[in-house]
Amino acid sequence: MKRLFACTLLALAVVSYAKADQSTFEETNQCSEDIDCQGDFICKNGQCDIPEPLQSPIVKPIATTQIAQPAPPAPPGVAYETLPVSAERAGPFTTETKEMGTALNYQSRAGVVNLMESIVEQAEYTGYVSIEKAYTFGPSKYVVVVSTGEGGNGCPASTYVFSFDSKAERVDGTRVVDGCSELVEAVAEGNKLTVKKEGAGTVVYNGVVDQ
Repeated sequence: MKRLFACTLLALAVVSYAKADQSTFEETNQCSEDIDCQGDFICKNGQCDIPEPLQSPIVKPIATTQIAQPAPPAPPGVAYETLPVSAERAGPFTTETKEMGTALNYQSRAGVVNLMESIVEQAEYTGYVSIEKAYTFGPSKYVVVVSTGEGGNGCPASTYVFSFDSKAERVDGTRVVDGCSELVEAVAEGNKLTVKKEGAGTVVYNGVVDQ
């Protein structure tokens, strides 16, 4: 009986302590302003509470506008000049039929060079090679437009524009002209040459084809 009485008293003491502790917490947690709260707590609706996390501001991407690059200036007194083109020759360039393709030859100081090896990946399979247009730009620069039959029936005319430096005796730039049409148009204006088929035009400034 004594043991039961002692246990009852102990349980009542624990409950009383818990209630007192809860009451003390509620009293100390009450506030009227932030200074009444401890640490980083803030006063919210009369109670000390954890502040809400700050949201990072949303950074909107800045729209950028691409500015077109100005055309390079022409060297003084230099402009494109048209070379006469025949079936097999334009200036120092000549075509020569091979077994499975056609060479575009240039007589260099070291001998005859097939320039198609610098223009297409497989020069021996070009089929035909036709010189479409040819221009000089100054004393040592040439720009030549050629078409080949390497595309077969799927592309009757694969057309390239390349620039050639006669001082260095090498092709210093080449690009594919967009389209498969056999009709090639070219317009020379000062230091600007535009070569076009049915696709987008290819522009060459100052006698050098950009890679």
